[in-house]
Amino acid sequence: MDLLDLEFHFIEPVGNERDRADQESIFDYVEALAFEKAKSIVGKVPANSYVFGSDTIVLFDGQVLGKPQNKLDAVRTLRNLASTRHSVITSICGYDIANNIIVKDFVETEVYMRDFDEIEIKTYVESGDAMDKAGSYAIQNELFHPVEAIKGCYFSVVGLPVCNLLKILTQLNLKSIIDVDRNQLNFEMCTKCVMLCSAGKS
Repeated sequence: MDLLDLEFHFIEPVGNERDRADQESIFDYVEALAFEKAKSIVGKVPANSYVFGSDTIVLFDGQVLGKPQNKLDAVRTLRNLASTRHSVITSICGYDIANNIIVKDFVETEVYMRDFDEIEIKTYVESGDAMDKAGSYAIQNELFHPVEAIKGCYFSVVGLPVCNLLKILTQLNLKSIIDVDRNQLNFEMCTKCVMLCSAGKS
């Protein structure tokens, strides 16, 4: 959010994340979760507010991996993910409350995990960083460094794809500018990032 130079406030969404419904596609599911988060705080903000909700899921071997239920669950998940590939899907929902306008988008990124061992897994889980993360890991953790490579958007795996957020802001007629030159190293972590296709500002 700081990359967009926006003033913002974080508000904890109300309610628990629901399970995926029968016949509901993965993409519809993650978009619905983002919308439900945004909608859940409408009564807590002024009526002319713009609310943004985001949700991330990990799709591995056809199964959705959410946040771990406990440390044992986190260890088990990381054992399964080591030296494998999975998808991270992140959705953003922008909600213009006053005009009842809803804009949604999602990004899918392929993630290739490195071969970490049992000691590394347990040390990381004991740090507590795994416990509130979909798939039980944070790509940006410099000590564990779980990811070997990605194909797609780095910020999507972190949990908030900046380029897509910028697109949603534009659709809601909220102007924002990213200084691409100043933040080039951030966008170079993505593969084929659209922000680096044009020089200067975007």
